[in-house]
Amino acid sequence: MRSLLLLLLLFAAVRLPAQCDTTSLPCSEHGWQLSPHGMLRVLVIFAEIEYDQDPSQDPVKQAEPHWPKGQLPQWADELFDHQPLDRPKGRVTRYYHDMSLGNFTLLGDHLDRVITLRESEERNLRSATQLSAATVAKANTMGDFRTAHGLAIADFDHWKDGGKAGLPKEAGPDTPHSFDHVMVIFRNSVLGHGQGSTDAGSPGQLFGHPSDTQSRFGGMYGMPFEILQHEFNHLLFGGNNFHSGGGNAPQFTRYFIAQQGGWGMMGGANSALLTANAWDRDRLGWRPEGAVHRIRAHDQQGREVSTDLDPLAGDTGVFVLGDFVTTGDALRIRLPFIPEDEFPQWIWLENHQTRARNGCISDVFHYEEGNPCIQGAVPGIYAFLQVDRENKVGKDIYGGHADFLRPLVASGHTDLYVAGEYEHTCTSPGKGTTLGRDKDLCNPLTGSQDLELPRFNRNGDDRLGARELEMLNKELRNGVIHDHAYFFGNARQAFTLQGNHKLGMGTDPSTASQMTLVCAEQDVLKGAKPNNRVVYLNGISVDMLEQRLNGDIVVRVRSGDVRLEQDIRWCADSIVLNDLRGPDGYSLVVASGKQLLLDRSRTPTRIGSPETVGGFTYWSDPTRLTLAPGARMRLEDKAVLELRGGSELHLMPGSVLELAPKSRIKVRDGRLVVHEGARLDAPEKAVKKLRTVKATRAAAPRDQ
Repeated sequence: MRSLLLLLLLFAAVRLPAQCDTTSLPCSEHGWQLSPHGMLRVLVIFAEIEYDQDPSQDPVKQAEPHWPKGQLPQWADELFDHQPLDRPKGRVTRYYHDMSLGNFTLLGDHLDRVITLRESEERNLRSATQLSAATVAKANTMGDFRTAHGLAIADFDHWKDGGKAGLPKEAGPDTPHSFDHVMVIFRNSVLGHGQGSTDAGSPGQLFGHPSDTQSRFGGMYGMPFEILQHEFNHLLFGGNNFHSGGGNAPQFTRYFIAQQGGWGMMGGANSALLTANAWDRDRLGWRPEGAVHRIRAHDQQGREVSTDLDPLAGDTGVFVLGDFVTTGDALRIRLPFIPEDEFPQWIWLENHQTRARNGCISDVFHYEEGNPCIQGAVPGIYAFLQVDRENKVGKDIYGGHADFLRPLVASGHTDLYVAGEYEHTCTSPGKGTTLGRDKDLCNPLTGSQDLELPRFNRNGDDRLGARELEMLNKELRNGVIHDHAYFFGNARQAFTLQGNHKLGMGTDPSTASQMTLVCAEQDVLKGAKPNNRVVYLNGISVDMLEQRLNGDIVVRVRSGDVRLEQDIRWCADSIVLNDLRGPDGYSLVVASGKQLLLDRSRTPTRIGSPETVGGFTYWSDPTRLTLAPGARMRLEDKAVLELRGGSELHLMPGSVLELAPKSRIKVRDGRLVVHEGARLDAPEKAVKKLRTVKATRAAAPRDQ
């Protein structure tokens, strides 16, 4: 009995990955339409259109060398491996092998001939779905079923049709057979290069058999890899509301005002890195073989540890992150203080050693190959914020909005502005909008960052439209033009020991929670909850300590790191400082000689109700920083707290603001409000300078 009890205690001490209920409750690890585990083989059909009635309608005026007219494309055998290999070679097969850590094998083979549709025989050349059906019908007239590598119909039927979203998919063939997935790729059709779609169901009976799922793509100028994997990933993740990491579009509702870039399997043309992200892998249950924890890395002794952290609950220490792509290591921090009726938020950290070190062909920036103007991906920590989307099990797991992941880039967040029209040479030659970035407009709490498309009111109305987006391609920085296509990835975005190596409460970017606004053309929730409309400071920090020769990166996660050791500008409609109990009991310390500036955000925090002040139109409220009961803030000698742009500092009952003898508070345009029961400890000389700031028993700050 004693041995059994010991065994049970040891088992309880191990935090196993979350298990899916395989009988009733949907679970994301089972996939949406298709299972993301095991093996699946795709049947590919290559097709073209002969415009025999009106040749001028042919979108390809002269056949491209990669795909001669009447022939299969030269890359036909480069898409998929038709049989499993220890080291996958096919572009798509290798992608899924690498991204899934070997959990998912996607093979494929194609019909051994191109299918030619004639304009004179087809009623509708404008519908991609009808073109797919016509291609299948035409293939049936071309003789026996033959693939390039001699596979039979049974080789394309490994899963039974009829699997429900989030429930287990049944392995095994259908009776009679049904293709698991049929993919049609057109040389010259209404589907331009990089366009396509996917859905459940069949384009029709192919040699007497339907398909469970289908897709169609344009391959006008080369292998349509990006759109192919994006659309296939929908079958694993969910609908258009799963667009993230650069795959979203203006018409889809999102969690942030700006349209997000970044990286991930639901990315696309607007992605930076071309890999999966840690949220993707967690969502689909792609873990290394033998992994014990859902989210994991290692301690300094090499033992696997959980890195799904709540630092304020004591989950702090030193962690070793191996290369994310090859080991699956990642670290996630839950952000505290967010009310239960608002969207929860987490920060994720990944160690990307990039293709030069890990050999993964996808671990590069989107257009860095062949574009010397792009400063390619470098080894380091790549970070992003997750909002909501933690519901892996339950009936609502396929709901929610797009752009639920927002990059946190080491180059910082700032108030960008339209600087004018300039010639671009990097990635998209021609004249285009250039965005300005000035050092004194850093804005870690609500500012824009490299990997997103911020909104600007270009038409002069009273609303920021979903399509009023601008890309940070060319940047005017402190009067100097930099043409590096930052939106598609830049070396400055990685956290490195040689550059920005810390993420904390007082750094840029910050570990503070972020404001959200569910919107597209409209503010969907009218600014109400569960939107996050308050920024909560938290004292959490992550320091890079070491970059090892084998690619491992050592980081330290702390709480109570409340000292501001660099000049910083904070802007947000509402900022709350809780009782963080840092060193000596302080919640915030402005270090000697440093400045904390409270200013009004020039980056929008709302999409309507603009306000013009001093000739500038704001889409935000003046900043209000609230010291909650128990919070203690100190300005060391020669430290400066400045209030500008109508900003306010509220000391709530039980809070304290201490000023060292040589510290200063500068109120250019704002208010310092000391509520009854709060305390302002300051030298008499400093208090006299603040006589124009009226202490008042004001109403409690908004949105607490």
